[in-house]
Amino acid sequence: MAELPSVRKPLRLSWSEAISGAELYDGEDVETFATDWHFHEGWQLVAVTKGERHYEFKSSSIVAEPGRLVLVPPRFVHRAHCLDQGNTSFKIATLPAVRLNVEAPAAPISWLTPKFFDVFISVFESLKVEVKHEPKAAVLSRLQTILSESSATSTLGFSAPPAFVIQMESYLLKSLEKVPSLDSLSSLAGVSRYHFAHAFTKHVGLSPLAFHARARLMRSRKLISEGWSLADTSLSLRFSDQSHFGRQFKRVYGMTPGEYQQSVAPGVDQVA
Repeated sequence: MAELPSVRKPLRLSWSEAISGAELYDGEDVETFATDWHFHEGWQLVAVTKGERHYEFKSSSIVAEPGRLVLVPPRFVHRAHCLDQGNTSFKIATLPAVRLNVEAPAAPISWLTPKFFDVFISVFESLKVEVKHEPKAAVLSRLQTILSESSATSTLGFSAPPAFVIQMESYLLKSLEKVPSLDSLSSLAGVSRYHFAHAFTKHVGLSPLAFHARARLMRSRKLISEGWSLADTSLSLRFSDQSHFGRQFKRVYGMTPGEYQQSVAPGVDQVA
């Protein structure tokens, strides 16, 4: 039976009016919201107010629970799911690649300090609508305070990737209109096919081609938010067809492209 339009859905996705490109997930008693391996261009901040949300990374994991602020650095590959049994409430802000003068740590951060948890809850509400007494600069300043102090406490160490991995990661993010081959990528990197694939996967957390596919999906969100049709978005980013695009989007983000499109349309922000 279809849900009545007047009923508030448990998961709401909206775009911030204070910081262009910031996505806000407001979940209330959500039964399930699972994402596959992916990454974001900017920071993601997670505050769970009820239940638990589990975050997995290539060599670690974090449980987001009430009072614990979880911060996922830019381009850090992760996946997440809510508590298997019971409902979860949370507030998640996914930021664009804005300049915050904060050096991204090499690992995610689990910050168990009520002070910053409460500050983020307040910032989340400010991100919804830019109020007169707190313009964009003030919101960014409070975000920078949270990220700066949290980054300074990060003690988890990750080995730095080789230069060719960093270079090829940047290349893949800029080359989204064509699907590359491992042979062409390893040739550009100047190393063997096996060494390139192994090193990239080890340090990034995704194989080169999987990383490229996720980068295309990430770009698709931006295009959809700018008003592109799903068909044109799929074609521009070289998915085999719109159906394939839809399946990949749903698997990675836990919602269909149509639901995401509805969330960024004027006056519509309910998606699940």
